[in-house]
Amino acid sequence: MDTQAAGTCYACDQPATTREHAPPLAFFPKGLRNNLITVPSCELHNNPISADVEYARNVISTMLGVNEVGQLHFFDKAIRSFDHTPALLHTTFSDIRPVSIRGMTTGVFTLDVARITNVMTACIRALHFRETGERIYDWELAFPNLHFSSGDATEEEAAGWRESLSVFRRIPFSPQATSSPDVFQYAMADIEDHRVYSLLFYRGFAVYAFRTP
Repeated sequence: MDTQAAGTCYACDQPATTREHAPPLAFFPKGLRNNLITVPSCELHNNPISADVEYARNVISTMLGVNEVGQLHFFDKAIRSFDHTPALLHTTFSDIRPVSIRGMTTGVFTLDVARITNVMTACIRALHFRETGERIYDWELAFPNLHFSSGDATEEEAAGWRESLSVFRRIPFSPQATSSPDVFQYAMADIEDHRVYSLLFYRGFAVYAFRTP
């Protein structure tokens, strides 16, 4: 057994035989992979090349507002993955269409939010285990960068969503040090004995994670 992986898995009671990256290693370009966050993991809960990780990385790195590191990583890794698996390109961007945002033409497409949620939930579980030693399985996630499509929600639901996001933005999060902040940053806050996390990928894609009382 790797002595660095001694202990039990961050996600279950099985002995740790490896280490899981949080976030996954695939999010980091070469040259920005030193001193990354890892937690002890069993083989079942360490899957650095899973399809959901690849999908989430590809989608997040295309988001409007991500930095140059994210954009270059998309053209390096995501384009290669599309060349290797053409079906992935179709399933990711099957309904892409042009829109104009603040005078700039870009594209919108339907996301498989469940796949992104799977990746981010594993990331939050790992980070929380690293910070507290607790295994918490049930997390609620909010994605400020993702928007309702026309017809997906009532105006009242959309207004409630915007108000929820404004609450998160007012939370006094404490930033934590990361080795590659252009790729990943996170911060924490304790609200009424409940830990809340704020994640930021490529300085543009945000995730909030919290537990319901």
